[in-house]
Amino acid sequence: MMYTSFDDFFTVLGNNQRVKILQFLNQEGPKGVSDISTKLKIEQSAVSHCMKKLLQCHFVEVKRVGKERIYSINEDTMKPLFELIRKHVEKYCVNGCVHWE
Repeated sequence: MMYTSFDDFFTVLGNNQRVKILQFLNQEGPKGVSDISTKLKIEQSAVSHCMKKLLQCHFVEVKRVGKERIYSINEDTMKPLFELIRKHVEKYCVNGCVHWE
């Protein structure tokens, strides 16, 4: 059922650390866990845990370079999605999300 897939998709994106990692990879390009950890000030074990979830949903891709795993954003789907989100945020969320009263 499609609801489950959508639920899984948004559940993975519902984690602030995973979203920060995706934004970082989108802006900075492919990086290893230690680079991500250092730059975002997130413990390496937490980054590794996040990468596992992001890989399961194909939000990121991984390549081995020697002993290191280098992660990059899924160029096919996530890159265009982040561009669409950026446009939405710039148009509608400049002053934060405005809720009805």
